[in-house]
Amino acid sequence: MKKILIEETKLGKSIAVSCELVGDEIGLFISTVDVSTICVFQFKEWENFIRAVNKADEKFKGLFR
Repeated sequence: MKKILIEETKLGKSIAVSCELVGDEIGLFISTVDVSTICVFQFKEWENFIRAVNKADEKFKGLFR
């Protein structure tokens, strides 16, 4: 069973993202004018990915404090 987690969403002038759940895998789709990619994660991998992105986001925000 496929469940849409994020409909295709434009993030900027030339980048879009979408995300879906199929069985026990989460698919993250990123596309730009030049290239597109699909990353497929198992649940534990997804948790690790989100943790890493959150860590990068905190460091990024810290650059502007």
